[in-house]
Amino acid sequence: MRIAITGSTGLIGGAVARRLAAAGHELVRIGRGSASDVRFDLAAGVRLPAAALRGCDALVHAAGVTDEDFRDPSAAFAKARGGATALIEAARSDGVARLAYISSAHVYGPLEGVIDESRPARPVSNYAKAHFETEGIFSSPVGEGVSALIARPCAVYGVPASLERFARWSLIPFDFPRQSLAGRIVLKSPGAQRRNFVGGAALARWVADWLAQRQSGLVVANLPGREELSVFDFATLCAKIAREELGRECMVERPSGDGLPAADFEYRTLVGAPLEGDGLEEHVRTLIRRLSAKESS
Repeated sequence: MRIAITGSTGLIGGAVARRLAAAGHELVRIGRGSASDVRFDLAAGVRLPAAALRGCDALVHAAGVTDEDFRDPSAAFAKARGGATALIEAARSDGVARLAYISSAHVYGPLEGVIDESRPARPVSNYAKAHFETEGIFSSPVGEGVSALIARPCAVYGVPASLERFARWSLIPFDFPRQSLAGRIVLKSPGAQRRNFVGGAALARWVADWLAQRQSGLVVANLPGREELSVFDFATLCAKIAREELGRECMVERPSGDGLPAADFEYRTLVGAPLEGDGLEEHVRTLIRRLSAKESS
């Protein structure tokens, strides 16, 4: 297939792009960089170039808003709405029949209790509201031969292709391993909240399979991984691996509330089964090794 994709240099989009390319699909990369096949800035508030998606069988939008975008909430919402609308208008104009959007588990609201796709979305944060709004834009063309996938992963991990270009260090699968090099991991809360961790490569494999199956209608999929930990337990895991890899002490510091039990949270799916990945521990170990090597060079 000929597949257009945004975010192909990012954490999730990069994994999806690599998977699709390895499967022999032709990619049309949409982005601001000079290496993009279609130069387009999601935040610019303009249309895509005429016939930008002509001949494409599918469009994957993996460049949704990030936490960092909400340093300016108005600009972030404008990017989410305007960018998604421009993509969908181009898809409609050029007859793209399959659409996929990588959203977020946070559209469900507080990550508490058992959550599967039957739970209604109740976004609370601006970040979650923007993702949910983009979901609606991507779902709007469904019907008359157009199908759409809305993917809602929780905490995605995977060692970045380039540490220098990676921009998502605020996410805990990357923040805690990086902090561990300094000998301590500092939590902003007691860390009782739980997160479901899923590997970017496993998520990409699922998305690629959905594109190939050519199912009709709208599919909303949580795409959970098999590993769920509290934030504190994940920090403890990172500290343990850092001690093993670096041969020095690493401590976890957190605010008062050390005795708090882990929050009740299970991220589940009614669409298939939890995804098999490379393993969270291997991600942490590899990332610490690469960060340490970079620091030493």
